[in-house]
Amino acid sequence: MAPTKPKPPIQVIDTFLTQKDILSALLVWILLEGFSFILLPSFTLITAENKTLTWILISAPMGLIGALMIGFCSSWLQYCQLRIHKTNPHKKFWVALGNVGSWIGLAGIGFPLIMIGLEMWVRIVYGMDA
Repeated sequence: MAPTKPKPPIQVIDTFLTQKDILSALLVWILLEGFSFILLPSFTLITAENKTLTWILISAPMGLIGALMIGFCSSWLQYCQLRIHKTNPHKKFWVALGNVGSWIGLAGIGFPLIMIGLEMWVRIVYGMDA
């Protein structure tokens, strides 16, 4: 009797999808950082004399954590789609949890855009000297 080949382990998380989504999210975050905290202040569309360093120190961990959350939540959603049967009563909860995590990650990546939007809104409402 010929020896049987061992079955390959079931891969729970698609690492290629996770890496691709993390790198895409990081690229978007870096572009938003450059646009929001370098380009706009240099054109004096926003005043950022003493706020830029604070924004970057807050935005850096939020962007990195947001990118990780997007990557892992996309893999989690793929796992839920492929491995959890549709009759499982908890599938909707797990999918909703993955979607909420993705939206929180998107908010972390979009933080520079949110801060610039708020800054421009304050300048419009309170005048250009604010």
